[in-house]
Amino acid sequence: MKIGTRTAFAAAVALALTAIGPSAMAQAKSGDDDHGHGGHGSRATKVFTLEASATAANPEGVAWDKRTDAFFTGGTGDGTIFRGTLADPTVHVFIPGTTGGSAVGMKVSRGKLYVAGGATGNITVYDIATKVAVATFSTGTGGFLNDLVVTKRGDIWVTDSFRPMLWHVTGDQVKAGTGTPSALAVGPEITFDTTPGAFNLNGIVALKGGKKLIVIQSNTGQLWSIDLRPEHAASGRTIEQIELATPLVGGDGLLVDRGRLVVVTGNPASLTFVKLKHHDSRGRVDKVVTDATLHGPSTVARADNRYLVVNANFGGTAPFTISGIDRRGGRHGGGHH
Repeated sequence: MKIGTRTAFAAAVALALTAIGPSAMAQAKSGDDDHGHGGHGSRATKVFTLEASATAANPEGVAWDKRTDAFFTGGTGDGTIFRGTLADPTVHVFIPGTTGGSAVGMKVSRGKLYVAGGATGNITVYDIATKVAVATFSTGTGGFLNDLVVTKRGDIWVTDSFRPMLWHVTGDQVKAGTGTPSALAVGPEITFDTTPGAFNLNGIVALKGGKKLIVIQSNTGQLWSIDLRPEHAASGRTIEQIELATPLVGGDGLLVDRGRLVVVTGNPASLTFVKLKHHDSRGRVDKVVTDATLHGPSTVARADNRYLVVNANFGGTAPFTISGIDRRGGRHGGGHH
């Protein structure tokens, strides 16, 4: 996930991100590039517009809450949390932001909203029912907490785009509401570009109940498998690059759906479906879905029969939107029927 902010440094970052992910391809209807079938009737893309906020800035992450049939996104400029439903075209302010705050990647698990705080270095956990921040974990300065995943055991794993590590908060620490995150080095296997503003690790998902992680490196387009089972390596992790015929440069948010990895990419603005094979050592692109409503997409969540794709539109201005794209078209590369 990538971000634009109101500071001069962040403006430079936004320019770099815009170069990675240009504007969406203009198309009259949504469809798959391998078949070109357009959307029909109730399966047409829905567009959800964020309520105006002077300081929230670009949205970034998105998370779906099955318990309340609602989704959440956040403002990168001040940490505002927005809440929407599939029945309402407007996404409303849920928790107001604060000066110096930022909300980037997010996930929902068991009634709580987990938020990666970008350049703030903070991981914040909210109780959805009360809107109260029940825990905040600090990783210090100099990094960019981009995306996160919550495992079945309640552990949090967070990507850092600037520092060559993953951050780990245990489920017990979340329950206690306090603790210091531990850092898991991703080198020397994953080489980081240390140029200021260069975004490295980005989207993240968990497989095998949280024993394996898949991450994408935006600047190289490489997918990486991180096996956390201690019996596989004395260091507690085994990191291997996933073979791809073509790197997914500018790849951002990730989602696992129907046994495939869904990768949000910005050039073109699309969802790329990757089938992992040979114990997750190789990936094959099954399908690419584009849509006229996508503008600088950042990440994706599954909400019933739709993919919710955040139009971060880096460098753009409000109003910002989320595209609700039908996910029922074609399990094996077919179009939207």
